[in-house]
Amino acid sequence: MKRLFFLLILLAAFGFSIEQLTGCERTPPPPTEQDAIAVWHYTHRNLHTEELLSLTKTNGQMQQVGGSDVYTLYFEAKVKDLVQLGNRAPGTIETYQSNFAFRRTEKGWLGPDNQVYPVH
Repeated sequence: MKRLFFLLILLAAFGFSIEQLTGCERTPPPPTEQDAIAVWHYTHRNLHTEELLSLTKTNGQMQQVGGSDVYTLYFEAKVKDLVQLGNRAPGTIETYQSNFAFRRTEKGWLGPDNQVYPVH
């Protein structure tokens, strides 16, 4: 029994050391809902036409695009119109679904607003 335990520990240590020697790295955690809220605020900072009431992550997808890791964060946002937009009066609340694509960099996730969001 002690021998089996020793062999398991040795095997785990060997696997860890091989990973370190080969330079294998793990994919960092994906961007968060808070990152998406920050992107929304940054991209709408000069518009002053809507107020973000809520933004909820609904899904996410990691994929390789041109040799880079890209994470698409899908969300549902609820916004309130602050001004007359078309035939919608100020105060109108609208819910819509959209997504933001983040690209992995050395320093974190690069958002569509060109800001880097560090890995949490």
